[in-house]
Amino acid sequence: MRALINAYIIHVTLGVLVFLKGWHTFDKKKWARIILIILFGLEFLIYTYGFFFYRTLPDNVVQLIRVMGTSWMLFLFYTGGLWFITDLIYIFVRRLLKKPWYLNRQSRKFRIISFTIPILFVTGVMINGHYKFNNPVVQELRLNIEKPVEEFDSVRIAVIGDMHLGWMINRKHAKRYVDLIMSQKPDLILFVGDIIDSHIEPILDQDIKDELVRLSAPLGIYSCTGNHEYRYDAEEKIQLLNESGIVMLRDSVVLIDSAIYVVGRDDKVILDRKSTEEIISENHVDMSKPVIILNHTPDNLSEESEAGADLALYGHTHHGQAFPGNIATEIVFEVAHGYKKKENTHVYVTSGIGLVGPQFRIGTVSEIAIITILFRN
Repeated sequence: MRALINAYIIHVTLGVLVFLKGWHTFDKKKWARIILIILFGLEFLIYTYGFFFYRTLPDNVVQLIRVMGTSWMLFLFYTGGLWFITDLIYIFVRRLLKKPWYLNRQSRKFRIISFTIPILFVTGVMINGHYKFNNPVVQELRLNIEKPVEEFDSVRIAVIGDMHLGWMINRKHAKRYVDLIMSQKPDLILFVGDIIDSHIEPILDQDIKDELVRLSAPLGIYSCTGNHEYRYDAEEKIQLLNESGIVMLRDSVVLIDSAIYVVGRDDKVILDRKSTEEIISENHVDMSKPVIILNHTPDNLSEESEAGADLALYGHTHHGQAFPGNIATEIVFEVAHGYKKKENTHVYVTSGIGLVGPQFRIGTVSEIAIITILFRN
């Protein structure tokens, strides 16, 4: 609840700052100020009422408020940042030229142009970002694992991370995701956690399970847990996923067709979870066979490589989801998105197909990864 209150405070604060920026810009335009009062007044009332009294509203209205509210917050963040940078540049240049640099001395023309251009630019960026969210890409990757598999020469794996099914990523999105996954005709489907966002209620209310059960693959469907699986109703959500045909591996191992091991690690929110090496040892994994590890968070790639995994798959990062988040994740994680060979282990971190919050991909992509593994035969 505290996080929600903080989000509300940030949202309102950004709104006030932007309102004041517009008020200053249009100091001689009464009609523009009236529009600002109406626009920001309505936005504040709708957002505030929806935030505190959403249970009194129809579900479709609440959903619209969620989408518009998160989009508006991102818009305010970007435009506010650009206006701040513009004002800093203005001050620097004016001082360099030894001219008056106070913001209230800006010409009206400069104020209007510097106010309007960032709005148009951010609007264009967000339109493109929403399109990228709604149109996930398919990342193709071919890897060699130098281990023999008598049953088949290769396997085509669909790797999906961070669906975050719930209120923001609803059944409509789930249907599109399932259609995309199935169109790739994978031999094996592997999730790397956060299939469900937070609460189970929207999954039940929208019958999203009916979409998940459409998933099928000859070699099965498996997933590790993510941190969002453990946010509220954890056991109920995990049971629902199992019943949907997605086998949840919680510090456990499955041997597929006596040929390939898939090891699923519990998310690190489980403080006493086992290490990769412990799981492999306790389950007597035959390391002469290919071993694939599913682990939600890529914060310690060495654990999988030192355990001798052939392929380690991760999610969680969203690659920051929207700029400058992508830069932040590149700093925090050894691999924030994409492929790396770490010792003898192939590593892939997916940026995820869904997201949390605003429905935009800016500087990142929504994706599924199709990894074709070629074995030595």
